[in-house]
Amino acid sequence: MIPPTAKPVLPDDAAQLPQDGDSPMTGDQADLLKVLCSEAGEPFDAGLTQSQALTRIEALRGHLNTDLNL
Repeated sequence: MIPPTAKPVLPDDAAQLPQDGDSPMTGDQADLLKVLCSEAGEPFDAGLTQSQALTRIEALRGHLNTDLNL
């Protein structure tokens, strides 16, 4: 029997996949986007869907990593 405190074993990518891409972004996505947008100096859009938020997060992470590696 698996102890109830065990974490599920999922690849990092699988844990971030939206359950329903047309649903509004999750609270976790919104929190992360707010931080990334602030760091990038870009506006935060609270009306994104889960799929749009995931795409935006990936783009901002890539942009910020590029800026940090100059």
